[in-house]
Amino acid sequence: MQTTKQFVLLELLRQKGNWVSGDELAEELNISRESIWKAINTLKRKGNQIVSRKNLGYKYIGNESLDEDTINFYSGMKFENDIFVFDEVTSTQEVAKQYLTTHEVKQPLVFVANNQSQGHGRRGRKFYSPSDTGLYFSLILPNPSHDILKIGLLTTSAAVSVVKVLEKFYEDKNFKLKWVNDIYLDTYKVGGIITEAALDLESSSASNFIMGIGLNLATKEFPDELLGKVKGINPDINIDRNQLIAEMAQEVIANFSNYTHPDLIEEYRKRSLLVGKEVTLKLGTSSVKGEVQGIADDGSLVLKGDTGKLQSFTSGEVIKVDW
Repeated sequence: MQTTKQFVLLELLRQKGNWVSGDELAEELNISRESIWKAINTLKRKGNQIVSRKNLGYKYIGNESLDEDTINFYSGMKFENDIFVFDEVTSTQEVAKQYLTTHEVKQPLVFVANNQSQGHGRRGRKFYSPSDTGLYFSLILPNPSHDILKIGLLTTSAAVSVVKVLEKFYEDKNFKLKWVNDIYLDTYKVGGIITEAALDLESSSASNFIMGIGLNLATKEFPDELLGKVKGINPDINIDRNQLIAEMAQEVIANFSNYTHPDLIEEYRKRSLLVGKEVTLKLGTSSVKGEVQGIADDGSLVLKGDTGKLQSFTSGEVIKVDW
């Protein structure tokens, strides 16, 4: 059941940029005009930019803060009660994992944070996650079959989903993908994806997958150790993060059920940053060098070594690229 605050917000969002009469809102809800005024003030305290004019009513401008109800609106009301927004957490991955220890999940859930104090990617590598300028969220994706899926293709399909949505919001940017989970602009990393399985110990199967996505949208300043390696997508514009996360989460969830479709790995190949480049691939305590020949149908990286022999790698980390 919607609260007064939720009803008012959704009405303002539906008519964003237009004036909405407070009297009409009160009449529709059969409540006092004062109750509408109180709801408006509550929404403003949550970061919603709402202007008011006598004889005109209220006009919704936007919200630079992350908000569950706004995200749900932009999702077409598909995420009601399935979104959890936090100001600061250690990492959304850890929050999602902790949630799974006490809940049985039957539908995808979204965990969003404005700031991560210990954001991380694959192999525990730190992901810089400052307040207000990025998008950091994790999805719990139920796996009813409990099969151990092809994690490589799961990550490549998610990368395609993320980039396709980014291309809608940043039409002038040419996003590329660095195998297997990094999102790049030119030679700078702007985001990454981590996919982990939640194992059912009794059956040794994967009951859920936890997918974390981190993006530096408008971040300008980075720690010294990251300078020259990472950047924000565009520090000069403000993207509606609520709308962005709603569309991105939907795209990832939609492709999750069809993650092995050949079109997705083909889309990944088109955006590959590494094809034709000399790279160093770290494999545990060892490493191999070679020229990237392509991305195989199973998502593996195909390298040609000094001998001319082709090798495929389903795991590893590209630690050096000859740009």
